[in-house]
Amino acid sequence: MRIGSNAAIAIGTLCLFAIMIFAIADQEFSWWLFPFVILFSTIFLGILGICLQTYREDKLRITLKDKHPNEPWLWQAKWHSDIMTSRSKSEFWGTLAFTIILGMFALIGIASLFEGFSQGNLWVLLNLIPIGAAAYFVRNTSVAWRSLRLERFVSLSNETRPAWIGDRFSAQMTIEDGLDPDHVEAWLEHFKIIRREERDGTTFSKVVDCRLSGCVEDNGAGKARILVDIPQNSPATSWNEDEQSRWWDLVISMRVADVEVAIRYEVPVAEPTKHQNAGCIAKTCLLGSSR
Repeated sequence: MRIGSNAAIAIGTLCLFAIMIFAIADQEFSWWLFPFVILFSTIFLGILGICLQTYREDKLRITLKDKHPNEPWLWQAKWHSDIMTSRSKSEFWGTLAFTIILGMFALIGIASLFEGFSQGNLWVLLNLIPIGAAAYFVRNTSVAWRSLRLERFVSLSNETRPAWIGDRFSAQMTIEDGLDPDHVEAWLEHFKIIRREERDGTTFSKVVDCRLSGCVEDNGAGKARILVDIPQNSPATSWNEDEQSRWWDLVISMRVADVEVAIRYEVPVAEPTKHQNAGCIAKTCLLGSSR
């Protein structure tokens, strides 16, 4: 179902992209074409990129679901390896895209602000809204860039895949030479998507409803072990599309050169009572591979 929706969105976006190209070719040259081209190209390419990524993930998910019907933590390729993949790259590119889009609105707003204000039109002061939003996302892009740079020096190996409710999550962290953090802290955060039916439509919001503090054991030589206890009443990761979307993020926060930088890793958390047999098989495979 979602594959068909993605295809329809991608085809529609390609048609709009083609219309934009024909409109530009049929129009007289103006310097104002550049911000509009950058704006709509970023929007269209961003949508196409998301559709392509979602299509690949859905196709792979269908294949892996047939191979591992009772092990939903193996339905995503990123959880097949002990080496954990952070969100830094996707967060950086997503934030950068929003910054470019809002930056073009801010550029148009600045030009409109100067022109209208000189004519006594106070309505142009509303252009301060996209200018402020663009400044906010410039800051967020800077934070995402610092996290992406920090990721190059940090390697995280998951020792419990999946993490079980009522048990302890464990991961081995290695920090390469050249990075000397003053402070390292780690914790697990549980996110969920809340759907609200309102008069003007349906809204979705992402909230953090649980945070579990972790312990960072320094083993020397740039190595440390991260431990987080997951209580019995903790929620599990949602595996199916018909469930309320829920997931856990492992957050590693470091202070480097008096700047706090955080890296996020998604961690699959499973309920032992629902996946007990699959869990035993997974643990046996992990023990066998470690030998």
